[in-house]
Amino acid sequence: PLEGLPEGVYYALYDASGRAVRGSWADAPPLSAEQLADGALLETARGGLRVYTAPDPVVAGDGPTVTALMVPVVAPLGALERVASHAFGALAVIAVLAAFVFVLSVSWPRMREMATRGLRSYARRLLLVHGALILIPLVALALVLVRGFEERARGDQFTDGAAALRSARTMVRNFIIGRGEGYAFDPELSADFLSWTADVVQHQVNLYWGSRLWASSQQELFTAGLLPRRIPGDIYARLAMRGPDVASRSRRAGDLTYLELYTPIAWPGVPDGEPLFYLSLPRVEQQAEVSRELAAMRRQTVLVTSALFLLLVALGGRLTRSFTAPLMDVVRGTRRIARGASSLGITPRDTELSTLVAAIDDMAGRIAASRRALLVEKQLVDRMVDNITSGVVSLDRAGRVLMHNRVARILLGTEIGAPFERVLDSGRLEPVRPLLDEARQHAESEREPRQTTVALADDDGTEHEWTLTWVPLPGVEDPAALLVVDDVSEVLAGQRLAAWAEMARIIAHEIKNPLTPIRLSAEHLRGVYRQSPDRLEEVFDRCIDNVLVHVEELRMIASEFSTYSRIPRAERVPGDLVEALGALAEAYRDAAERGVGVSFESAVTTLSLRFDRALLGRAVRNLVENALRVSRDTVVLTLDIEQATARIAVCDRGPGVSPENLTRIFEPYFSTHDSGTGLGLPIARRIVEEHEGTISARNRSGGGLEVVITIPLAADNVCASSQHSHDSLAEEPS
Repeated sequence: PLEGLPEGVYYALYDASGRAVRGSWADAPPLSAEQLADGALLETARGGLRVYTAPDPVVAGDGPTVTALMVPVVAPLGALERVASHAFGALAVIAVLAAFVFVLSVSWPRMREMATRGLRSYARRLLLVHGALILIPLVALALVLVRGFEERARGDQFTDGAAALRSARTMVRNFIIGRGEGYAFDPELSADFLSWTADVVQHQVNLYWGSRLWASSQQELFTAGLLPRRIPGDIYARLAMRGPDVASRSRRAGDLTYLELYTPIAWPGVPDGEPLFYLSLPRVEQQAEVSRELAAMRRQTVLVTSALFLLLVALGGRLTRSFTAPLMDVVRGTRRIARGASSLGITPRDTELSTLVAAIDDMAGRIAASRRALLVEKQLVDRMVDNITSGVVSLDRAGRVLMHNRVARILLGTEIGAPFERVLDSGRLEPVRPLLDEARQHAESEREPRQTTVALADDDGTEHEWTLTWVPLPGVEDPAALLVVDDVSEVLAGQRLAAWAEMARIIAHEIKNPLTPIRLSAEHLRGVYRQSPDRLEEVFDRCIDNVLVHVEELRMIASEFSTYSRIPRAERVPGDLVEALGALAEAYRDAAERGVGVSFESAVTTLSLRFDRALLGRAVRNLVENALRVSRDTVVLTLDIEQATARIAVCDRGPGVSPENLTRIFEPYFSTHDSGTGLGLPIARRIVEEHEGTISARNRSGGGLEVVITIPLAADNVCASSQHSHDSLAEEPS
């Protein structure tokens, strides 16, 4: 071989007859005069070769010699393979450099964000799955094909080598037998014979005597130390012990791993045919050719696989875009709907997409109709809010005014977008700030509307009374709260006048009834005194008693009116509610003598809480008095605890109250019997409300009325026992 020749380029030195006498191609074919012409095309087993010749001054034989270089002719497919190989390599280098630059220029959080966003894309995920489904089978198929080609090449290597080795063994054995007994088989003769044998079988052969090298057709390799001079131990052991006919092993020379085959030669006259000679055949040149073919096979496989992968990925990308394009049209259509359109505005041909678009269009039509209806309702609500007598202001989370109506502009002087604090900074509204801050804090903590009242004065001294209602709006969006302002000055004044007029009417009515018998008694006394003085003593006491009775009735009416109009504020102090109710019931023990008693029943032995003993006792006493007045049996006073409330009930066996009057018995001056003022139950209700409780009434199923007072209990001021207590204060059973 000549150094510097590219792979596949061969050198040969031809004599005048066209026979190759030297060269890098051992089986270089003879050339005719036409074929020795410069640029001639030569078809060989190694493919098409272009022959380039030049005269050589070296004389070989009878005439001049010609130097020939045989360059392989690149077919179109081979040229395409070369271009693809270079392009693939360049693209691989560019891709690696681009990836390296990208990793250096992009931060890790940004890279992770891009990867996450890419993986969330339906089209990209579809393309990745499509690429993986293409790449895995292609790679597996390429590996199987290359692996199969390598296995077949190894098998062909062994088969061809074994056939050539057997042929060489036959030639050597026949040569030895043909020489007859006593022939001296010296190494030089052996080397010449082996060179001739190598030319015949087209393989280099080595002859071993025992385990040592005897002769070789390529002695220079052993002389240079490139090949060992002894048969490998494992091969010699297998052959010497009558093992296989042909033994092989892989041997490495430089970067090339080649196959070497060994076979024994039975020597005539040796007892039991024990072999003394061994023949080996190294397939170095053939392995190099196979390696080139395998490299070409791998290169072609990589190129074909890469080309198929890129082609299928491009096709998959096109299919993915064609598949996702209608979806993007739907997305753009939904944005049109968000801007107010009533349909997507697209008509896909696919059945599934057309069904989806029809459903969305139907939904969009309904949304558009609802939007129009909401717009009409909003306009109506805006007109209503703008024309109501209350001022309404909506605020965002930063305290800026989002919306206000006409009354709010007049009362507060608000402006859209202006901070509400600026409104409160004015001198006229300065008293509003602390009350509004308190209402706002309470409303935001309790998440319920909070109302407060404030008195203001105009510049001219006119007094006004405003009701401020702060309404929190929970959520993350604006508005955050509403402020409702009512100027109730005229309303309260009118209500006060109406209340005083109603009070005057009721007082006049209540006083007129007792005054009539008083007037009649006085007139009767005066008539008797004038007409029958002798009967004056007889009627005097009766008339005076009648006057005193009705005067006492007038005093009681005045006392009831005074009590209702000026119920003192409850002074709530810790006490035992069970003991207080028991003492109240004890005071009615004498009522049992009239046949109607009072029974007290408590579910607990003690109940400590904060209450006004006098006021709460008055309220319960009013209920008991009403019950005793109408009851035919024992009045039952009970105390229970239900859902963190104290429940005080007064039950009687009277006629009850008609359903139409049941809802009015707590109204002032309403009474179901003639002797009452109609203030007992309203007084009881106001006392219960002072204790933050409620009062209600219902007709009992067995007859009679049940009035219930409920007072909330705080967890930190209740100490109750579950022991049931029953204290009957009446002699008769209930």
